[in-house]
Amino acid sequence: MPKKKKHTHVDKLSERFHFLLVNEKTLAKKKLFSSSAINLAAAAMFLFLLLLSSSFLVIYVTPLKEYFRGYTSLELRENAVENSMKLDSLENLYLAQSNYIKSLKDILSGNISFEDFDQNKSTAGSNQIELELVKTNTEDSLLRALVEEEDKYNALDLEGERFTTVLFPPVKGSMSSGFDYENKHFGVDISMDEKSPVHSISEGIVIFAEWTSETGFVIIVEHLNGLTSIYKHNSSLVKAQGDRTETGEIIAFTGNTGSLTTGPHLHFELWYQGEPVNPESYIEF
Repeated sequence: MPKKKKHTHVDKLSERFHFLLVNEKTLAKKKLFSSSAINLAAAAMFLFLLLLSSSFLVIYVTPLKEYFRGYTSLELRENAVENSMKLDSLENLYLAQSNYIKSLKDILSGNISFEDFDQNKSTAGSNQIELELVKTNTEDSLLRALVEEEDKYNALDLEGERFTTVLFPPVKGSMSSGFDYENKHFGVDISMDEKSPVHSISEGIVIFAEWTSETGFVIIVEHLNGLTSIYKHNSSLVKAQGDRTETGEIIAFTGNTGSLTTGPHLHFELWYQGEPVNPESYIEF
């Protein structure tokens, strides 16, 4: 009796099957196709990979990827970069404003040091070449005095360039103390009745308007051309920090506030590019 041939798993998977359609009424059979188990598995794997690849491509090249975690749109990335640049600019602006406010506080409290200009002048004078003196006559002296008197109130800056605006007197009164650079009195004191109006010397922006223990109510206005005006010992303030002022506009009222005051008056300072200048050179009080 012949032995039966053993079928391996490969042989079983390679066996072909017919897929038929059977009519319910007539039981007629219609062959669709024939295939083996291996072919069916391979076809199913191919269809699965095709479907998976198609889904990946559709998600990758269309906006659908924005709905999946880990993907961001080009617009979102651009906004993130722009916001980062704005944040960096705001941080630099904040640091600059902080340093500026700190400098103003040092000015108000008097904790500011200046170079010894007398020493610098003497050093520079030793290096200068002695020039031959020219004798001047009476007409030259009179002409020089006349020109200096006319230019006294022309509002010229330290480099000889005219300001774009005329400086308005903050108050009208008698001067009790003048500008004294050597003794660090960087302004002028004008005796006034209490609650007299204080005017802005030019258009600008209020950068400081607060109470200080030594100088009472203080208001500082930043103008064009690097000018800064300071008004101390006021009884009350009309403007607040950040407000705009116009030339001649009332910004405060004089008083007798602060521990350094000796009576009702206005202490007025004029600064140009961080250096104090004599207000009498530019304003007629």
